[in-house]
Amino acid sequence: MIGHCQIYTFGNVGKGKATGKQVDVQFKCVPVRPGQLVFVTLKTIPNYCKVMWTQRHLVPECSHEGIRDEITECITGKLAYAVDKARNMLTVKVTEAPENTDYNLRLCHKRNVICTGEGAQRTIKPQYLESSITLHYSKPLPCLCIEGWPARVDARRVQVCPFKNNLEELWSGITYDLNKEELIWEPLCPVKVSVSLCHADGGKSCQDLGNVFHSEGQKAIFSSVDPHPMLCTKFTTEVGTWIKCPFAKGNFSVWTAKITSKDGQQWAEISTWVKASFSISVCEMNPSPQCKQIEGNKFQSFSDKMKHTVFNLSKSACEVCVCIKVQRVDVRFSVPVLQCDLQCSSWCPVPERSQDIEKILLPALIILTVILAAVLFGRMTIKDSTCCLLVFSWE
Repeated sequence: MIGHCQIYTFGNVGKGKATGKQVDVQFKCVPVRPGQLVFVTLKTIPNYCKVMWTQRHLVPECSHEGIRDEITECITGKLAYAVDKARNMLTVKVTEAPENTDYNLRLCHKRNVICTGEGAQRTIKPQYLESSITLHYSKPLPCLCIEGWPARVDARRVQVCPFKNNLEELWSGITYDLNKEELIWEPLCPVKVSVSLCHADGGKSCQDLGNVFHSEGQKAIFSSVDPHPMLCTKFTTEVGTWIKCPFAKGNFSVWTAKITSKDGQQWAEISTWVKASFSISVCEMNPSPQCKQIEGNKFQSFSDKMKHTVFNLSKSACEVCVCIKVQRVDVRFSVPVLQCDLQCSSWCPVPERSQDIEKILLPALIILTVILAAVLFGRMTIKDSTCCLLVFSWE
């Protein structure tokens, strides 16, 4: 295993004069590679009492400041880039590349230590290294990198990732299997994230439905999911939280609920395109912002595919500000739906917006008071061709 061996002979330096003295020996040049482990062994010839001295030395890697720009093997070149988002294009310029050597460029998806190529590889001749190269990409993923290296065997490579902070792109990989009722999210890049399902209440909040899935690059699968527009997916990482609602457009809705009225009679009607079970209850909205269930007004329903079910409501439902709450109970993940358009109920404000209405009414009353006062004191003249109109509206 000895790759390089050299014998040194010390002349007669006098009896006892060399004992205990340090001797400096300069070995011949030995070819090594960055990161290589070198063993140095010293023994006498003849070898007395099998005495031997051994020491190992680790040659610095190319990342070491003292050699990365000095040794040809460590020179990878540097990459500068510009992004054209409108055309999904990167303009790349190579600098400080090895001389008289072709240079390779490509786009790749970095997954741990492996970077898988995307698209064709570009080879640049030395005389064209001053020119810019354009590379097209499909999605600005955080693991999409530009990789460059000299065109020689086992050449070291340099990578830059223009979209490394663009985590938003990762949350679009949601699919739904209507037959299996499975919601699947498969990450396009390795990322440490917690994934859960939640109920969007129409505002900025989204109430968790339980069962948080922790992923470091694995796909997340949620079984027995009702594809309702208000059922969303929540992604949480170290830097923030994102909420995506894949059913928001209603493309996968499999059931509907509505309130119908005729001749003073009210009833709830549920139509479904799949076999499903529902829980239906009458609840009161005022004064609590939560819909509080009214005793004795809860029903269970099982509906066959392509059929609808009707539930008659008692006249007592018209005496307060009430809503109908409907929710699927035959699946693991579902959200309650409120129907508050009973035609017999008195108008009642939505609790969450009462403060906003007060903010509108107060200035309006002040303005109206000022106008009336001006009329009483004769400070306002209304001509025949002039009309004053005050309009107050609520969304």
